[in-house]
Amino acid sequence: MVIRGIVFDMDDTLYLERDYVRSGFDHVARMLATSELEARGTADWLWSAFEAGVRGDTFDRLLAANSNLAARTTAADMVDAYRAHSPNITLSPGAPELLALLRQNGLRVGVLSDGPLVSQRAKADELRLDAWFDPILLTASRDGFKKPATAGFEWIAAKWSLLPAELAYVADNPSKDFVGPRRLGWRTVRLRMPQQVTYALQPTNDDQRPDAEVTDLSQAVNYLTS
Repeated sequence: MVIRGIVFDMDDTLYLERDYVRSGFDHVARMLATSELEARGTADWLWSAFEAGVRGDTFDRLLAANSNLAARTTAADMVDAYRAHSPNITLSPGAPELLALLRQNGLRVGVLSDGPLVSQRAKADELRLDAWFDPILLTASRDGFKKPATAGFEWIAAKWSLLPAELAYVADNPSKDFVGPRRLGWRTVRLRMPQQVTYALQPTNDDQRPDAEVTDLSQAVNYLTS
């Protein structure tokens, strides 16, 4: 059956998540700093930690290593500032043209994305996703919609009045992204690029295994529409 609707993940699919991380670190560093030199040093420290694979407790580690900063703020405050900041991010190269072509050809395009609601809304606003996608489903806005649940995918299918065989999901993270749509009978495509945070992740079972793996969005669309 012909694909008539494509849903995209947001982070590391429509843009590179590392760009959001860098933007957030720069914002937090500027917020805390008493000088430009301190801001740059703090941002560089945070980014070096990220590049070294630190995840989840980066701000705690920063404060443990810097007593001056620890006297001014808490890790919780830094997390709040990071999530609430207006990010400096852009759609992946070629994405606007590709989305325009899909819409011109009559395909429905939507977004389904996990993550803290305040940060996901800020990302969607900065990327101007409403110019391309309907719906934009941020799963944190609804109980029971977080991946790997099927609820969000079922909701979009009902909104579009399309059958599972007419639908596809393009995303990056095999640990959670493809379980739900695969169980419903959707087509699934993994976008996998070395710059992604999830690049090294491997599926651990058939539920996590996408139907195809590609290295850019145009390949994903060609696979789904050819």
